[in-house]
Amino acid sequence: MRRRSVRSYSKKQVPKEVLDKVLEAALLAPSAGDIHPYKIVVVTDEDKIRRIAEAALNQTFIAQAPIVIVYLVSVEEASAYGKRGVELYSLLDVGASMENLMLAATSLGLSTCWIGAFDERRVEEIVKAPRGYRAVSLTPLGYSDHIPRAIPPPPKSEKIYYDEFR
Repeated sequence: MRRRSVRSYSKKQVPKEVLDKVLEAALLAPSAGDIHPYKIVVVTDEDKIRRIAEAALNQTFIAQAPIVIVYLVSVEEASAYGKRGVELYSLLDVGASMENLMLAATSLGLSTCWIGAFDERRVEEIVKAPRGYRAVSLTPLGYSDHIPRAIPPPPKSEKIYYDEFR
């Protein structure tokens, strides 16, 4: 209930033990066939973070954070379920892991913002992704002194149906 998309970060460093808890939560997410066809790159180098922010359509707030988390999907590992594994299951797996990461971060007083708008190839180059890996998601991770107000979710009556779509 407290998770928000935060676009303002301090340079306060995240203690390793706190980061480890966040990453552990990410790895506890469910995965199709228990494959977990992704790797998580923890970026702390300021220059790389700045370059990732530029590759993310110049979303400069990303460069404020002391850490950026980048998810890479292994096309080979995801292909265990064929085309559907590559095009769908791997993305669902990353989504579940990212959500776990974000909720754990929030519970530990950290802030995040799910980023999907970025130049995949540039991010892959920045983090030196091996051939066959695709950058699919990222988030800044750090402390913020400004938590945005909650935006109410859509009304349940518009999004939830029982037994059939009406």
